[in-house]
Amino acid sequence: MALKSQNMHGLVLFSHINRLGSLSAAAQSLGISRSSVSKQLAALEGKIGSRLFNRTTRKIVLTEVGRQVLHEAYKVELALQTIEDISEDSQSVIAGDLNVTCATAQGRIHLVPLITKFLAHYPKVNVNLQLEDRFVDMVAENMDVSIRIGYLADSTLIARKLGDLSGVLCASPKYLSNAPLLQTPADLLHHRCLFYRNSKLAMNSWSFISDQGEESVTVSGPLSINDPGALISAALAHAGVLLIDKGLLGDTMRDGQLVPVLTGYRSIQNLPMYVVYREREFIPAKTRALIDFLLEEMPAAIQGE
Repeated sequence: MALKSQNMHGLVLFSHINRLGSLSAAAQSLGISRSSVSKQLAALEGKIGSRLFNRTTRKIVLTEVGRQVLHEAYKVELALQTIEDISEDSQSVIAGDLNVTCATAQGRIHLVPLITKFLAHYPKVNVNLQLEDRFVDMVAENMDVSIRIGYLADSTLIARKLGDLSGVLCASPKYLSNAPLLQTPADLLHHRCLFYRNSKLAMNSWSFISDQGEESVTVSGPLSINDPGALISAALAHAGVLLIDKGLLGDTMRDGQLVPVLTGYRSIQNLPMYVVYREREFIPAKTRALIDFLLEEMPAAIQGE
């Protein structure tokens, strides 16, 4: 007769009785009454259809069936202990595999240096980082942590804000030396502008604020790319004016390869960055460690500090 899951406890109890040598000792060890132990043992024997112990006033002795069942009971007890150890480790030991996803440019510039620093702190963790410029279904694709940019739709996922990406308008000195005067956002209509475009989105509506208020302009140009890093390369090659996340520029502005333009205006299209994860309770220690690390380190990284 097949044993159902509710009999797992009975098998563990049976193992305890055999190990301790009496029903009374097993009851004391488990903190329950002797009568409860006796009833549970009788229920297990009833399910199996055979006595497991021959009992005398002084001792208990395994029957032939009892010896066979004990071998399997040990396996159940070991499996349950292993599961308990795994559960405890997942909540306390910072080790194991982590699947992480992030947009390509921000992943290369911001996240990879932080991940390498994180791994130096936690050498028992392995990170599988997927750089994707698309929406990633964290549940379907088994992702533990996602770095997302922009305003998030309502979902069951948990999001913690890491900071805001600050846009800066810039161009190379060589481009500007041969281009029309650039004093207001409206002047961008007469410039070759570089902007992000993919199959679903064109980010060519640029908005600014100054002492005179807000001003928006829809720019155009001969080159749009679906990769921010490639857009920076195009700007360095004197291809046009670029509105880009300041944190992606690295040393290009400090070195004078790119210079800020329209400095009297500030971009108001700063996008928030979030760390997103699935569980609110029972978060594995490795996941919690990465989330806490990113909350501590990422704000300075995205500001280029």
